[in-house]
Amino acid sequence: MQNDAYSQFVSWAKVVLPLGAIILLSTLFLIARNVGDTSQIPYADIEEIARQPRLSAPKMVGMSETGGTYTIEADVARQDPDTNNGLIAEAIVVNMTTIDGIQTTVSAGVGKLDSDAKVVTLNSLARVATSDGYLMETRGLVTSLIDGSLETTDPLEVRAPYGSLTAGRLTITPDSDEPQLIVFNNGVRLIYQPQSEE
Repeated sequence: MQNDAYSQFVSWAKVVLPLGAIILLSTLFLIARNVGDTSQIPYADIEEIARQPRLSAPKMVGMSETGGTYTIEADVARQDPDTNNGLIAEAIVVNMTTIDGIQTTVSAGVGKLDSDAKVVTLNSLARVATSDGYLMETRGLVTSLIDGSLETTDPLEVRAPYGSLTAGRLTITPDSDEPQLIVFNNGVRLIYQPQSEE
């Protein structure tokens, strides 16, 4: 009696288990086909990529004439249609370090790099942060990769180690006597907040 039940179980298992395996494998192939289906890429995106070649996650590293270093990174870069040797970069970050180790980081949604003049121009909202405690926002600035200088083209708001201020213009230049020279002008308004001594 037990031998008959066991034989019947083995007979059913020989049929059910292979069928189950086939069903599982078919399901895996169907899922893989749906995930990797390239027909879902919009034709408009394909045409734009073909018309405007682009670089993904580009990075440029160099050294200025004053001995400092710089790196430029972006999510995407493409050729600037207005210039022969220019690039338009999205989500751009420029990091400059002076020979004395002071860092200045500039970031913006969009920027232009002129490789001939070695100039980065930002005409959208840009943020500037220095390792000695300055945080700034402006809607336009120009950075020279030749000497590591920076100049705003629009008014800016600043948080400084000694308080907050607004100014019409900012220049940051390497200096022979100081690590870098930061100058605010054109209608500077300062709210002085002295540091508390503990």
